[in-house]
Amino acid sequence: MIGTFTKNTLITFISRGLIIIMGLITSIIIARVLGPKGLGIYSVAILLYSLLITFTNFGIESATVFCLKKNYPLKEILGNTIILSGLSSLFTILIGLIVIFFFQEKFFPGIEKIYLFSALSLIPFTFFFYFVSSFLLGLQQIKKYNLVSLIQTFFFLILVAVLLFGLHFGITITIFAQVFSFLLAGIILFLFAKKEAQGLSIKINKQYFKDIFGYGFKVYLVNIFSFLHFRADQFMINIFMNPLAVGFYALAVKFSEGIWLLSTSAATVIFPKVTWETNVKNLKEFTPLVCRNVLFVTLFISILLFLFGNWVIKLFYSDKFLESVRPFQILLIGTLAFSGWRILAYDIYAREKPMLNTWITGFSTVLNIILNIIYIPKFGIAGAAWTTTISYSVMLIITIFFYGKMSGNKAMDIIFIKKSDFIFYKKFIFYLKDIIRKALILRKSV
Repeated sequence: MIGTFTKNTLITFISRGLIIIMGLITSIIIARVLGPKGLGIYSVAILLYSLLITFTNFGIESATVFCLKKNYPLKEILGNTIILSGLSSLFTILIGLIVIFFFQEKFFPGIEKIYLFSALSLIPFTFFFYFVSSFLLGLQQIKKYNLVSLIQTFFFLILVAVLLFGLHFGITITIFAQVFSFLLAGIILFLFAKKEAQGLSIKINKQYFKDIFGYGFKVYLVNIFSFLHFRADQFMINIFMNPLAVGFYALAVKFSEGIWLLSTSAATVIFPKVTWETNVKNLKEFTPLVCRNVLFVTLFISILLFLFGNWVIKLFYSDKFLESVRPFQILLIGTLAFSGWRILAYDIYAREKPMLNTWITGFSTVLNIILNIIYIPKFGIAGAAWTTTISYSVMLIITIFFYGKMSGNKAMDIIFIKKSDFIFYKKFIFYLKDIIRKALILRKSV
């Protein structure tokens, strides 16, 4: 199991690393062309779209992975997944139009309607992409799952580079560049998924819908709480301050979330693996091993970024964004805590205990919102950063307590690295060397 996990995690790690690198390059182009205020407006418009799809996806992505182990024909699952993406899109766009027409001034001050309308155009392409991607993930087609994500990010980077950096277009075109990236990558994704399913059956299966929503609703509240935890601060910064402040803070958030690379890669592979695992000993030892090592490596990266973040932001984003440095440094502590939480949360999902995650994230989200209301008016974007760090840390501590009781593991085994873990590093390095050696031999033979 560890060998397969290592291979899949390595593939995912490399893929996510490339995605983060391309995402950072894209964010640099957007930030330099649009400036702090333009970046703030763009971030708030994307925030509306993200808020809508989070509130209306009903946990279908996670439920698709879970339901794939049931005995439904793959053709039907793929067809019903596409049907669900279409229905979800129509419902979500309708909700979005109501929000824009009746609540724009109250909840999105300083943001013109044209940008909010443009953001709605992302919805159908996003739902299709993520729902069908979850089909590949559930089948443990990790290579294809990562490949389509890479393709989407690459298309977005190229379009942004040409349209913004080359032709100097603005916010609306940036949003439409993202639309086209999802469209192009979605076509490739569909071909992959159809091949895996060996066809497509567009026929509603009522029992499948029942199973999807039965599990999905258990995850749904967690998704909402997690999103509010991620982005409520930007929403309130725009209300209490202005889009310019959102621009500074959004950059700090984007940059700090880059250290989630390892935890995202590991969690992506953990969910289907733990879902299918039947060996009790493996189940007990596996997640703590991953969690403590993710925390160890992420801590090392966070220290480096804390020391050199000022220089990096100035180099890549220019002096205009120096106000992002302080909140970025504060957020590093919170993103470290979140990395550990993500690993444990996905294990809890796979054990079919999603409501535990719901209660934990719900509590930490309420804490986050209360602290934001107090801290943002007093301390600005630095206050928002401290709020996120505190609430993420509390979320990790509570999750460790409940996961330890559930799995029989001690907190020390979950958090702190052991001597035996370095054997794992040694094996991983040898595995990596073997891949490089084979690649070099293949290259010479060509």
